[in-house]
Amino acid sequence: MIGPPLTLLRCAGIVLGPIRWGWKPSMLHATAIAADDQANSAADPLAVIASIVDQPDSNLDYLEAKLAFDAAIDASLDGRFVRNEIDRLCKAALGLAGGDQRSWARLRALRILLYEPGSWNEHKPFAYDQGDPDGKFIPNKLLHNYLKTRRGQCVSMPALFLILGDRLGLDVALVAAPEHLLVRFTDGNGDGGNIETTSGGHPARDSWVREQFRIGDRAIASGIYLRPLSKREEIAMLAGTIAEHLFEQRRFEEVLPLAKMILKHHPLYAEMIVLQASASGAIADALRRKCPPFAMPPVMRAQWLGLCRQNADLFARAESLGWAPFE
Repeated sequence: MIGPPLTLLRCAGIVLGPIRWGWKPSMLHATAIAADDQANSAADPLAVIASIVDQPDSNLDYLEAKLAFDAAIDASLDGRFVRNEIDRLCKAALGLAGGDQRSWARLRALRILLYEPGSWNEHKPFAYDQGDPDGKFIPNKLLHNYLKTRRGQCVSMPALFLILGDRLGLDVALVAAPEHLLVRFTDGNGDGGNIETTSGGHPARDSWVREQFRIGDRAIASGIYLRPLSKREEIAMLAGTIAEHLFEQRRFEEVLPLAKMILKHHPLYAEMIVLQASASGAIADALRRKCPPFAMPPVMRAQWLGLCRQNADLFARAESLGWAPFE
């Protein structure tokens, strides 16, 4: 989901710490970032998220939320294309199910639709973008681009599976792992399991996920990983891509209130806590570079100390929940 660690000031004693959500913009991505800047409208990302997450639960819609969040990153995306494609894929999945109303039959049809070549997907199945193995390229997280290229990663791929599964009447929910998302399917009898949407839609047992992602007991007990998220939590997590985008653009002052809003609706979003901590550390570091702490004016020093304290407290909170850097 996220690229290589970004080393930023972790302000508890001014100790350098690794950051996984968000990354240092590289020359490789400089052109894409500049293109995003030109394409984006003046929409306030905070207002966009608020317009979605502040709605009653009954009004929350996965597709409309994802479209709004993606448009806040790139206003040039064609929402009509996405809606039409979702409608087309749903009809194709129902055709593959052959009128079978059972949830397992529809789940199997959805897997075939997405991952097996055939007329239903123009013989171009959906797959992980191996050109972006770490999932660090923001455009790959956007639903429009995934539908166009048929190449995605562990935000766009589970998002599409979730949207289609929900529209097909399946009981599906996002499940978080360190820097990764899976989909949890449950049938009418309470049976089911995790689906690895980035690898053919195959089952992924909790034990396997825990081993692969080194998930400890504390992270399971706290609920940050491997539990089905509520719809509000899922949508808050999808909004996280906007925060990552702002972080990559070094718009750290905007990341802080945005992360706070997201965490209001999903308090156990561990990577967002870490991203908020990282933004605090980045701002504190910028102040320190302007003026050494011992020479700072009182107001500036108070701001710097507050950011350092926030950085340390947020890292401590994430670690208390069982989060640890994943490398």
